[in-house]
Amino acid sequence: MADYLFVPQSVLDRWSEQGRIDVDGNVLTILGEHKSFALTPAVRFIKMEAGDDNAGLLAKVKTTDALKQMGAEHYRESVILGENAYQVQQGFLADANALRRAAAAAKAQQAGSAPATKAGGANPPSNPQGTQGEKKGDEEQDMLEQFLLENL
Repeated sequence: MADYLFVPQSVLDRWSEQGRIDVDGNVLTILGEHKSFALTPAVRFIKMEAGDDNAGLLAKVKTTDALKQMGAEHYRESVILGENAYQVQQGFLADANALRRAAAAAKAQQAGSAPATKAGGANPPSNPQGTQGEKKGDEEQDMLEQFLLENL
């Protein structure tokens, strides 16, 4: 299970319009839960516009900082890396462990489910809380996925 989830900008926009969240800078607050979480700007690679996917980026998520380190040029829905052009989806990486708590609050208010988009390639810090923290983390991951499923 991924420790980070990719949340598209369009989804955040819709949630904000519905009054479910507030976004201030890089902080997402789920209003019903009054919990805040840091978001990291990222893109999800959708398809090739030109060239070959020699870097193996299709269906991957990369932070905008990682794109800069790779020497890629990012503008809106496009990323150019060398001679290759990609169509990307803009969004954010959200720490799944933190967002799980928010999903539990949303679950209490609504019923239903749908799959969340999981991000690959992120290496989160290890959990210093040990077994108890890991069990809580798994519960929080499930809650985040439920929140995303109900609200996408």
